[in-house]
Amino acid sequence: MGKTSTTNDLILYLYNETPLTETVLIQKDIDTDPATEAEFESLKKAQHLLDCMLERPANSCLRSIMRYSGRTSRGRKSRAVTH
Repeated sequence: MGKTSTTNDLILYLYNETPLTETVLIQKDIDTDPATEAEFESLKKAQHLLDCMLERPANSCLRSIMRYSGRTSRGRKSRAVTH
């Protein structure tokens, strides 16, 4: 069977962004075409890796923010209004 689903179709399908009629056709391609199935499995692995990546600022950025915060908070403590 010839491949009818494009990589873009598979990505949309992976993220549940395809209409029902396309979803059925893409799933049929995955089920019946080994090349499409292999590509889809590869995309699933890539999705998993992207989902697992932690977005975290560099330590140097965190240190800079903490230094700045320390400098600016010292002046505010003395100006605090108490009741």
